[in-house]
Amino acid sequence: MTEPGNWVLTDLRVPGELAEIVSDALWAGGVAAIEEIEAEGFVVLRTSADPGIVESVLASHPGVIAEQTSFSRAVADTWREHAAPSRVTDALWLVPAWSQPPPGSTAVLIEPFDTFGLGNHPTTLLALRAALNHAHGASQVLDVGTGSGVLAVALSAVTGCRSTGTDIAPQSQAALRHNAELNGVGHLVGWSASTAGLDDGAGNLVVANILAPVLRDIAPELERVCAAGGTIVLSGMREEQVDGVVARFVSCRESSRTAEDGWAVSVLVRT
Repeated sequence: MTEPGNWVLTDLRVPGELAEIVSDALWAGGVAAIEEIEAEGFVVLRTSADPGIVESVLASHPGVIAEQTSFSRAVADTWREHAAPSRVTDALWLVPAWSQPPPGSTAVLIEPFDTFGLGNHPTTLLALRAALNHAHGASQVLDVGTGSGVLAVALSAVTGCRSTGTDIAPQSQAALRHNAELNGVGHLVGWSASTAGLDDGAGNLVVANILAPVLRDIAPELERVCAAGGTIVLSGMREEQVDGVVARFVSCRESSRTAEDGWAVSVLVRT
């Protein structure tokens, strides 16, 4: 029986060659975060996945072994003490909501709760820097896989544009709304439960910071919701994965690509 105040996680012991496939299945099931722990000959994927998601993964991949592990929430939350602001540009910083922003900076405050997205991962910073080159006050931004809403909120806060976040993780909606209000852009930031609820061409700037296998799968949907002549910013990919992802976007041409620490962002123009 779990002690009160404990945080129960599931460790999935996965053969190394299946780690990306199983991670993809977990993300698709709506997990908030995955920690990868390298071991000799296998990888442990630690997550707070719903039991139904775990059962589905085990049924599809017989070589995967699952076990529960428990942590004190007080211990699990010690990461907050070490979270620091992340530089987007010299002036703009993403700042944990409980931290002090650098003096003289423009700060976007982020409370991730139990979603993915404090803003400190290279994929988030790459995506935001790229999107800022294309966002303006009249932009209609779609943030697909919004997590805590970092990209949607930051773009609205900086440019005054309207943004809509969407994510398969149900807890994302509350985090997005909280962070939008925290930064004074609650009136500019909306929510859609899925891209299926969005009209064709709903956004002229579509941002998706998601794992490469998911980007490949949802390419037709991202093209559908992007207006002709609009921009799609793709992040969440390793450098070696970009060509395979971009090839799926048959109605787009790539206008730029930037890499940092092995991660890459690609900017596409919808033709």
